[in-house]
Amino acid sequence: AKKADAEALGADFAVMTDEAVIGSLGRTFDCILDTVAVHHEINGIISTLKAYTGVLVLIGGIPQPYAVAGFPMIFNGTRVEGTFIGGCALTQEMLDFCHAHKIAPETEIIHAKDAEAALHKLHDSSAGAKRFVIRSETLKEM
Repeated sequence: AKKADAEALGADFAVMTDEAVIGSLGRTFDCILDTVAVHHEINGIISTLKAYTGVLVLIGGIPQPYAVAGFPMIFNGTRVEGTFIGGCALTQEMLDFCHAHKIAPETEIIHAKDAEAALHKLHDSSAGAKRFVIRSETLKEM
């Protein structure tokens, strides 16, 4: 479902956990924004970064440390960076970029009473890339 969602949003392809796919993408990407909120293997992902310019940016955080193979990064000049959220200035820059390029999230406006069901959809990934917006005037009906 996530691959179909990514393709519907304009992605040429989506990398899952298939090692063959990751292997075929060696030195392809300039930058990868990793938003996975659980511990996961990142060395395969790092191998898809372009030599000397590639950057893996970990967005958010997890308590466990990552095991990173240092020599491939040293020899290829790739980097791993991280941020919790980026701050107000970077958020504004991202919003300006999205506005200039007409990038918008897929949203659904919901009644406040439907918030719990929407959270379940987000949790079990059945909402795809959609995000839910609670209509504020429905809060007084709760």
